[in-house]
Amino acid sequence: MSRTATGFSGEGYEVWVEAPAERRAISHAQLLDRVTAELTLDDGRKLQVDLTGHRAPFDACDGQAIVTIALSDPELAMLGPEEIRSRLRILPDVRWCAHWNDFALAASGDAMASQAACDALDSWTSEDEADFHLHLTPDIDENLARQLRRETLLHREVKAILARELRISTPSLEVKVSRDPPDEFIGEWESEALRMTWLSGPQKLQLQDVRLERRLGRIVPDVLGTVSSQQDCIRGLTDIWINGSFEEETEDPHHPAWPKILLVEVTVTHGIDDAKLERIRDLDLPSIEIKLDQLGGRITLDNLCDLVVNQTVGKSWVHHPLFEVKRRQLNAAIDKHPVTLRYHERLVELRRPVWLSRPAKYWGQRYLEAATAFHYANVSIRRARRQHKGDGKKPGFLGTESDLWVQLMETAEALAAHELPGAADPIMLDEAGLVARLLSIQRNTGVGYDVRSGYQVLNAIMQSGGDNKRWDTLYAIAVRVYGLETYFTDEQAQKYRAWRKNLIAKVDASDEAYMRPAIFDALLSVLFPEMAERIRKGYGLLVPIVPKS
Repeated sequence: MSRTATGFSGEGYEVWVEAPAERRAISHAQLLDRVTAELTLDDGRKLQVDLTGHRAPFDACDGQAIVTIALSDPELAMLGPEEIRSRLRILPDVRWCAHWNDFALAASGDAMASQAACDALDSWTSEDEADFHLHLTPDIDENLARQLRRETLLHREVKAILARELRISTPSLEVKVSRDPPDEFIGEWESEALRMTWLSGPQKLQLQDVRLERRLGRIVPDVLGTVSSQQDCIRGLTDIWINGSFEEETEDPHHPAWPKILLVEVTVTHGIDDAKLERIRDLDLPSIEIKLDQLGGRITLDNLCDLVVNQTVGKSWVHHPLFEVKRRQLNAAIDKHPVTLRYHERLVELRRPVWLSRPAKYWGQRYLEAATAFHYANVSIRRARRQHKGDGKKPGFLGTESDLWVQLMETAEALAAHELPGAADPIMLDEAGLVARLLSIQRNTGVGYDVRSGYQVLNAIMQSGGDNKRWDTLYAIAVRVYGLETYFTDEQAQKYRAWRKNLIAKVDASDEAYMRPAIFDALLSVLFPEMAERIRKGYGLLVPIVPKS
């Protein structure tokens, strides 16, 4: 007999069960069924007739069976019983209508069908079902419950595989950036579109340990793995394409190590939503999604193990810290590409008349306004991100594609046209760069810093080390000319005097760590004219050493 079990996916799993043939002696028989027979007439015609058998009372016919045939054709009615019997052929339609082992066979078939569904990871045991019901919401829709059962089962198996095998094959890492020609060149000048792609091939990661559903920040990833310290570095290639035609391939000289933590998310019918994606990106950890709904056919435990450990089918990177790093590197490389440089030179030629039609002072004011707006916006965004609650998406910071940044770069180009280069340099424009710090001192409030006073920014400056010390003379000039000292408390004034005294000693000793290059002096004199006279005096200026001839 055939038995079928329906899996969580709605698919049926059919099996066939049978009892072996047996030879048995019959001790008692009772005719109950009808049988079909074929009756042949003299002229060769063949008719199918139904024979009905029953047994009359024992004393009426000595216990013999009586077979009755219903005849409606006159030719048949004229035939005698013996002649009819000689002409009949019982058709081979012998089959079991019922069997004394039906219940046992059905139970065996049901068990086999259920096991087939379990083997296909589409069903589970009664113990699993009982545990599932303990966590099930009352009155849940049955279709949704069946879907949750399958997701729960597949989640559990993937986690168990990773915990057991401690390895996983990961898909390629890929980052693409492109640069289209400026609008000014469309139809009038060369228009070559640039595309750069960084690619690192699939890798099999060795894991030191695996933790299942452990809270990490605002998420509970399905699997949290620790990458082995022996794991190979990430190696990649960069391809350059111009107008869709391959130009060059170079090996990436940077070989970063794999981050120590790997997140794995397993999805069946519903992927990762935007809110969870944002939380994953906030963690800035490599995260893989395994989409089991993309797999065709039935899944067995062996298939699933091979998929997780050895294959990349159905896997994709949700996030990786390298994505943003490589995107910045590719954009910087595109900026230096000959095609981009030609665009830039041509744009400068087209825009120079407009830039030179106004004085440098005008563009300097527009530059500071744009820089202030850009930094204030990001400070507000940073504050909003700290105060963010719930699962909604956090606001993103303004980047190089924002309108404010574009305005800032245009004013920087205008200043460069006035022979005041350097306005676009990160040293000038970083959130802790020269412009933000000097504006904070000038205005006695944080610009680029989420603080309320200029002293708080100055305190950060006084604690800075490394290359930042070479700009300290500029900050000291700003404190003096903008009168920031008048806002100091006694304790703050004492701390500043000690810092300034040390600065003077270092400059007098020509300590190169405290001597500034003159690269931004002319530009800063235009941006902050109150400082111009003291900057021109050259105090703390690094004097280049001229080699002897």
